[in-house]
This record gives sequence, structure tokens and C-alpha cells, in this order.
Amino acid sequence: MNTKLLSISLFLFLLGLGSGFSSALSHDYSAYFGFDPFDNSNPGALFFFKHNIKVAFLLWTGAVTLGTTTLVNLFSNGFILGSAVKTVANQLELTETLSLILPHGIFEIPALIIAGAAGFKIPYELLRFVLGKKDEIITEEDAKEFFKLVGVSIALIFIAAVIEAEITLKLAVHMA
Repeated sequence: MNTKLLSISLFLFLLGLGSGFSSALSHDYSAYFGFDPFDNSNPGALFFFKHNIKVAFLLWTGAVTLGTTTLVNLFSNGFILGSAVKTVANQLELTETLSLILPHGIFEIPALIIAGAAGFKIPYELLRFVLGKKDEIITEEDAKEFFKLVGVSIALIFIAAVIEAEITLKLAVHMA
């Protein structure tokens, strides 16, 4: 996998995370991030999987938007997470807040970063072609890497959805 694209994705996500956390220091987002943010009283893994696949899809569409949707969505998802962590940490202890994020977040956050790398893959290769650093616009190897990134992100999103439904929700109930 291309470490440059993963690094760019990670940087944008962390920039959004820090910005969201900092923003929540001076803005009250509690109307947006309550203790029970789910409309569905008993969401299952499919609920979380569908939601996160939609997010990943927006990240992947950077392949056709020259990375624009990927950039915006990596930053905004980081911002949302950062502001949510700070807001919920004001309602709960920080350790409780992290225990509601980390079990599934260990898989979900890398999935989003990898999906972001996929979204940047095609524009990156187009740029390399335009700059004369490669002879073909998109090679078979480029396409394989794009789909490998997409596949890995889907697998991680699935694992995260199962953990969120089966572990995170049970933790949340015990903390209520």
C-alpha cells in the first residue's frame, strides 16, 4: 500500500480531529452529541455497517472528484469525532468516553484512513502521469491497489460494525 497516501489520509483525519476537539473547547455541541446518539433503540451490526460504508463510499469517490470529496470527508469525520469526544467527555469521564470509542474505533478509524488512501489513489496516479513520472495514466497495478484498499476498508468496517453492535452498545448500557 502506498504509504504517502496513507500518511496524507492520516494527516487530514488528525487535523480534523484536533480541530473538532479544539472547537468543542469553546462551543457546546451537546445538542448534537448526547449520550444516546442512536435513533434506533437496538441497532445491530448492519445499521453501523451501512452507515460507515456510506462514509467510506464518499471517501472512495475522491477517485473521480480528484480527491476533493476524500479531503473534505476525512477532515469532517475527524472533526466530528474530535468534537464528539470532547463533548461526551464533558458528560462522562474521559476513560468512559474512550471506552465507547476504542473497541470499534481500533478498526473503524483505520478503515476510514485506508478508504481515504483509496480515494486519493487515482488522482495521485493522474498527477504522476501529468508530471511525467509514469508512462501510463492508470496501470493494472494501480487499479489493483485501489481495489485492494477498498477491500481492506470494507473488511475493517464490517469488523468495526460487529464490535460496535455487540460490545460498544453493551458498554454504553452499563454506563447509563
